[in-house]
Amino acid sequence: MREIITGEMEEIRRLILETVAKRNALKTEMAYWYETNATRFNRSNELITLDSTLSELDSHYKRLWDYHNTTKAS
Repeated sequence: MREIITGEMEEIRRLILETVAKRNALKTEMAYWYETNATRFNRSNELITLDSTLSELDSHYKRLWDYHNTTKAS
């Protein structure tokens, strides 16, 4: 069976890659923050939002992939 990837799925993949890059950059910034500060990371809420966004994008991609690439029972 050949994998079906729709335009919407390609866009979600692109958004996932962008979100992962933003998340990784923010985690690097957070690591530096905790090396130099004793207080809570001032962008923690942004990291939480990125994690949530990534989870939603991943779930949406999986639903679309399953819909287009699994054999439908008769």
